[in-house]
Amino acid sequence: MSLARVWLAVALALPALVALLVPMPAVDLAYQVRAGDMILATGAIPRVDTFTFTVAGQPWTDQQWLAQVLLAAVHRLGGWELLAVLRATLVVAMVALLVAVARLRGAGLRSASVLALLAFLVAAPALALRPQLFAIVVFGALLVLVAGRERRPRLFLAAPLLVALWANLHGSFVLAPLLLGYAWLDDLARRRPARRSSAVLVVGTAATCLTPFGAGVWAYAFGIGADPLIAARVSEWQRTSPLSVPGALFYASAVAAAGIAWRGRSRMAWPDWLWLGGLMALGVWAERGVAWWPAGAVPVVASALGGLGAERPNPRALPAGMRPLNALVAAALAIAILLALPWWRVPDPLAGRVGLLSYAPSGLAAALREHVAAGSRVFVPQTWASWFEWAVPDATYFVDSRFELFPASVWSTDDAIAGGGAPASDALDRWQVQAVVLPESWPAPAGAWTTAYRDADGSILLCAPVR
Repeated sequence: MSLARVWLAVALALPALVALLVPMPAVDLAYQVRAGDMILATGAIPRVDTFTFTVAGQPWTDQQWLAQVLLAAVHRLGGWELLAVLRATLVVAMVALLVAVARLRGAGLRSASVLALLAFLVAAPALALRPQLFAIVVFGALLVLVAGRERRPRLFLAAPLLVALWANLHGSFVLAPLLLGYAWLDDLARRRPARRSSAVLVVGTAATCLTPFGAGVWAYAFGIGADPLIAARVSEWQRTSPLSVPGALFYASAVAAAGIAWRGRSRMAWPDWLWLGGLMALGVWAERGVAWWPAGAVPVVASALGGLGAERPNPRALPAGMRPLNALVAAALAIAILLALPWWRVPDPLAGRVGLLSYAPSGLAAALREHVAAGSRVFVPQTWASWFEWAVPDATYFVDSRFELFPASVWSTDDAIAGGGAPASDALDRWQVQAVVLPESWPAPAGAWTTAYRDADGSILLCAPVR
């Protein structure tokens, strides 16, 4: 095993280890599994909200339906444990695709592996298991087709199929026409035949409407991105701060990428600068944009590195003593991945394994099942709502992670309840809430609320017996 292949093994194994060891946030995952179960059970995509009581019956554009079906199918097959393995698989697939992109753009195997690993480190805060992760993998596959369109022109014709898939997985599909537009402009700038890339751009853009919602998916995507209420309440939709971990990684990588691109500018065309600058602007505009920056920057940076001759072949053969050591490193990584698999952990009746999920208080959910009847109105913090919607589906809830569904008045009431005291009690009475699940650090509402259960995560309060 050569040293370059050791770098490839490290680039693939480290992301797998991180994905297996870091808990999966249930915030944007659990309700997706429940929605996918509903689709599999009924054969129909939900059109209105049935999870909450504040906006019950509100039209719901469930654009991420296909990701939900995939998540629910995997969960049915192997529970939360198999979903953890799915996350690791998707993350490794993303890194492998970025290695392929860098290689197609002229980087050596070692440089490509290091570049893909660095891209993973920058994107890591955004790689939770949710529909966006499926979309990032599709984005990587499209980058491969764009980077290899000269070598495999017929394969490039499959790009619209990936775009159609993306449009049914996640609202970030709006990036697909931009990527295909970059390919077309690059062909024009380099005086290459552009008929194929222009046709792929037109067909690929039309393919974004091949969804159950037609062209309405564009209104959904732009509606979320332009909603000031979402931007005010969700940190991912706020401007990227260099003082946050994702922001610091983004700005440092942006400076490094710009420096490498400038040094290797002899291989750059003006569409490369336009693409790189656009991705930077997206990352600055919202922290959510940072998820797309590192993968999208790989082809440009790899091309610049190839122009700099960053990796030259070593004429000397690898010492015989090094080959077993390299193989040992690869074997150690493989063993570490096996030991990180979730089935070795302590079982949990709801969360699969202890520590496998975050924002998923298993004890509170199990207790709530015993204290509420079907249709009961329950208040839980927004970050826990997705978990309770899956774990206790018979109840209905105040708000959840679908921020686009709830008006400002509901969110202001949510804030009042979170503050505790008399305002919380008045709001709960007004909405006829029957049970409240509070984190341990939250103040209790005033009034005659009875503590029905308490553990280290929080407590369940009942206004009256509900059955």
